[in-house]
Amino acid sequence: MNWRIEPLPTNGPLFEGAISVYSAAFARPPYNDPDRGDEISARIKETHAERAGFAALCALDDGDDVLGMVYGYEGEAGQWWHDAVVRAVDRETAKEWFGDSYEVVEVAVRPDRQDLGIGAALIRKLLMGRLERTSVLSTRRDSRAHILYARLGFQIINEMRFSPGGAWFYVMGARLPLDGGPAGQPAASGLARHGAPNT
Repeated sequence: MNWRIEPLPTNGPLFEGAISVYSAAFARPPYNDPDRGDEISARIKETHAERAGFAALCALDDGDDVLGMVYGYEGEAGQWWHDAVVRAVDRETAKEWFGDSYEVVEVAVRPDRQDLGIGAALIRKLLMGRLERTSVLSTRRDSRAHILYARLGFQIINEMRFSPGGAWFYVMGARLPLDGGPAGQPAASGLARHGAPNT
């Protein structure tokens, strides 16, 4: 199957297609959250697109159907996820991993197009040329996404919950430039990151 990566606008048919892909991916276990796409759409439009370094990409097939999406931005104090993970680690770890970081905020690949390397390629393209020292993300411990991230060079920094009694997450980081395996390696799950409320 042929596919390519293009910039993802924050409105219009491509954006709606990307949100549909995201919704389909996160409707599956372990997330079981079919409404999450609407939440992410609102966050991008209302808050995330205005953050420093915001960038969004999508993978398209030959018919311009969206196969996957990714976006990120610079991590800064005052952002909910950034502050939560910094509070959960010691000062030295916070400085090393989150002092100059780029966050991979969300990644999703259409369920019937996972395990083709699309998620890995999207992440690599998103992080290409970034000048930050590290890239960071979080992913549910009971998903398989951490396998993909490890192949790309991410390591586990911490394990934590973002809410009392909530799911456990791996907080992961990689030094930039990314030096993990090739972009064509199979994506373990095609799913992604914060996966926590109020990010």
